[in-house]
Amino acid sequence: MSSTSDYTPVYHQGDPGTGIGGYDLKSSADTAFAFDYDSSGKLDHIVLYRPGTGTCWILKKGENGVWSPVYHQGDPGNGIGGYDLKSPDDRIIPFDYDHSGKADHLVCYRPGTGTIWILKNRGGMFSAVYAGESGIGGYDLKSKDDLCFAYDYDRCGRVDYLALYRPGTGTFWILKHESGKFTAVYNQGDPGKGIGGYDLKSPADRAFAFDWEGSDKLDSIVLYRPGTGTIWILRREGTDFTPVYQQGDPGQGIGGYDLKSARDICFPFAHNLGKKLNELVLYRPGTGTLWIVKKEGTHSTPVYRQGDPGLGIGGYDLKSPADRCFALDYNSNGNPDHLVLYRPGTGTIWILRRVV
Repeated sequence: MSSTSDYTPVYHQGDPGTGIGGYDLKSSADTAFAFDYDSSGKLDHIVLYRPGTGTCWILKKGENGVWSPVYHQGDPGNGIGGYDLKSPDDRIIPFDYDHSGKADHLVCYRPGTGTIWILKNRGGMFSAVYAGESGIGGYDLKSKDDLCFAYDYDRCGRVDYLALYRPGTGTFWILKHESGKFTAVYNQGDPGKGIGGYDLKSPADRAFAFDWEGSDKLDSIVLYRPGTGTIWILRREGTDFTPVYQQGDPGQGIGGYDLKSARDICFPFAHNLGKKLNELVLYRPGTGTLWIVKKEGTHSTPVYRQGDPGLGIGGYDLKSPADRCFALDYNSNGNPDHLVLYRPGTGTIWILRRVV
C-alpha cells in the first residue's frame, strides 16, 4: 500500500461541509469538472452544476487561494447561455469548438431528446454557437444512455472532435467540426460493432480520451467495463482503431487494479506534475480504494495504491458510494496535477496536491 500522505489537501471542506466558492454542494445531483473559462489553455476553473434546477456555477481561485464565482445561477436558476439545465438528465462537458487548442467551450446535452448545445464564453457572457434539437452530425441523441466526450482525433493537440456513444448497443460515433457543421469520421450503429474490436455491448461501458504515449495529446481512447476487469486502450491507425492494450471480458484490469467492482471509475491524470494526462486514476467509491497507474513500456504499474478496502488519499477517505474525483490545474501553470474529490449532497470537497 502507498501512504495516504503522498497527497495533502490545499483545500478541504466536510463531511459535512459548506462546499466551495459559495456553491454549497448540498444536492446529490451535483456534478463538477475542470474548465478553461478564460481561454488560457489551462483547466484551472471549476464548473459545478445541478441538473434539473437550472443551477450552474463557474469558480475561479484568487491569488489568496480563495475560490469565488465568475458565473453563477441558482438554485433555482436559468442555466447557462440559454440552455436551461431543467432536466435531471442534463450533462455538460468541455470542448475545443474553434480548434484553438483550448477546451474553452461547453457542450450541454440532454440524452434521450436529441438536444445538444455548444456554448462560447464572450467576456463572461455565454451564448450558443450550436443549438440542436435533433442531435448532431447525424447522431440522434435519442437514447437516455447516450454519452459524449471531447477527443483529439487528428493527434494535433486539440480536443476538437466529439465522440458520442451508446453503451449496450455497440454504437460509437466520432464527429468533426468544420464551419459550424458536424460530420462523422467514424460511425457504428445503433446497433453497431463498437470500435477497434471493443464491442460496447454492456450498458456499463464507459469511455474517455487519454494520452497513452505521453505526447501531450489526448489521442487514444480508453474503454472499460466496471465489474468485469475489462479495459481496452485504442489508437487510431488511418480510419481504423486498434488496441494498444486490452483485457477481457472478463479481464484482469490494468496495472494491478482489477476493475472487478461495478462501482469502479477511471479518468486521466498528471501524477508526475507535468501537463500530460498520461496516468490513470482508478477508484472505487465507498471502499477507500484509489490507485494511480502509469505506463512503463507496454505495461502499466501502480505509482499510488490504496485498497480494497483502503484509506483513500490525502486524508479523503473515499468511504461514500457518492464520491467523485477529477483532475484540476490548481496552480494555473498548465499542469492538471491536483485531484479534486467531492461528495454530492454533503458540502464536502477537497483539493489535493502531491507531496514531493
